[in-house]
Amino acid sequence: MSNIKPFYSKDTILQQSSEWISKLDRGLCEAEKQELQSWVNLSEAHQESLFEMANLFDELTVLNELSGLFPLRAKDFNPTRRVFSEKVRIGIAASLTFVMVTSFTWLFNSQLDSENNGVVALQSRVAETQIGEQKPISLNDGSVIHLNTNSQVEVSYSNLQRKITLVRGEAHFDVAHDPSRPFVVVAGENTVTAVGTAFNVELLNQEHFELLVTEGKVLVKEGALKSSSPGELLAPSHPMNGEGMLVKSGEKVFFNGENSPLRVLSLDQVQRDLAWQQGMVVFQGEPLEQALFEVSRYTSIQFEVDDPELKQTRVAGYFKAGDIDGLLFALKNNFDIQSKKVGERRILLSSDL
Repeated sequence: MSNIKPFYSKDTILQQSSEWISKLDRGLCEAEKQELQSWVNLSEAHQESLFEMANLFDELTVLNELSGLFPLRAKDFNPTRRVFSEKVRIGIAASLTFVMVTSFTWLFNSQLDSENNGVVALQSRVAETQIGEQKPISLNDGSVIHLNTNSQVEVSYSNLQRKITLVRGEAHFDVAHDPSRPFVVVAGENTVTAVGTAFNVELLNQEHFELLVTEGKVLVKEGALKSSSPGELLAPSHPMNGEGMLVKSGEKVFFNGENSPLRVLSLDQVQRDLAWQQGMVVFQGEPLEQALFEVSRYTSIQFEVDDPELKQTRVAGYFKAGDIDGLLFALKNNFDIQSKKVGERRILLSSDL
C-alpha cells in the first residue's frame, strides 16, 4: 500500500467544499454520504472549509443535512449567524449563478451534438507556421504534429475520432495509439487514416498530396471514410479494391487523383525526406528548377531561371533551410551559375550574367 497522500492547496479544498455544498443542497445518496465522511476526515482544513461554505451558503437544508451527518458543536451550524456581509453573499450567489448558467450551456450544446450525430467535441484548435518556421504541436492524447514551413492544421477531437485537417503545407504526424478513436488526416479531397503510427503528408493542392509512412500503416481514401471500423479497414486481409490504398512503413506515394505511383524507400531516403525537421533540405540529383522550388518554400525570395537547359541542371547537397547565400555560393562554385538580385524579393539565375 502506498504511503503517499495527496496534498491539496487551500484553493483546491475550497473548490471541493463548494462542490459538496451543492450536492448537499440537492440531497446526498448513501454512497455520497460515505464519500463525504471520508473527505472530511482527511484533515481539519477540510472540515473548516466545509463549515465556512455552509455558513456562506446559509441554507437550512444544507445546515440540517450537515448536523445530521457530523456530531459537531452547535455554533458551527447556527442558521441565524451571519459570518459574511450581505454584499459578499450576493456576490457569491451571482458567481454560483454564472457557473450554473455556463455549465448548463455547455451541457446543452454537448447534448445537441450527441443528439445530432453522436459526437461530443473534446478539443478544437488551429495551429500554423510562418514561412521559414517549423514547430511541434502536442495534442492532449499524446500525439505530436510537426509542422513544416508555411503550414496550417485544424484539430478537431471528439469521442469518436481524432480529425486533423491539413489546410496547407506539410506536417509529420506521430500518432498515439487509440484503437477506439481513429486518427484521420484530411488532405484536400482525400483522407489518411491511422490508429497508432507515424507518417508525413505534404499538401500540393486540393487533389494532389504526397504521403510518406515512417511507421506502421495507413489507409488513404478519396472523400469521407465509410462506416467500416478502423480495425477492419487496416487489417491485412481487408479487400482494398474500392476501399482505398494501404500504405506501409517505408513507402511513399504521390496521389494525383488517377494512378498513384508507390515507391519503397531506403532508410537513407526516408531520412532525407524528413531532413526538414532538423531545418535542412537535401538534394540528390534533382533538376535545378525543382530544387529552387523546394528552397523557396522556406523564404520569401523567388527565383527565376531564364535558360530552359539550366533549369534541368542536376544538383545535390545539404543546405540549411532559408540559407540563400549558401545556396548561391554553391551554385556559383560548382556550376558557375551566376545570380543577380532584382528588387527586394527576386533573384535571377543565369550562366552568363
